[in-house]
Amino acid sequence: MNKKALSPLIATLLLVIFALILGAITMNFGKTVVQEEQVKQSAYTISAASVDNQLKEVQIDYLLGRITLDQYLEREKVALDEMGR
Repeated sequence: MNKKALSPLIATLLLVIFALILGAITMNFGKTVVQEEQVKQSAYTISAASVDNQLKEVQIDYLLGRITLDQYLEREKVALDEMGR
C-alpha cells in the first residue's frame, strides 16, 4: 500500500466529518431560534371570539391593517369616551 495516498484520504475524511458536524450544529441552532420565534408570535394570537368591547375591535382592526393610524386614533377616542375613561 502506498503511504503517500493514505494521508490525503484521511485529510479528506476529516474535512467531510468536520463539515457534517458543523452543519448539524448550525441546523440545531437554527431550529432552536425558529421555535423560540414561533413561541413569541403565538403569544400575540388574538381570537375574534374573545373580543368583548369596542376598543379591542379598534385595536385588532389597526393591527390587521384594516384602518389607518388616524382612523384608529379617532375610533379609540370614541371607544374610550363610551367606556367612561
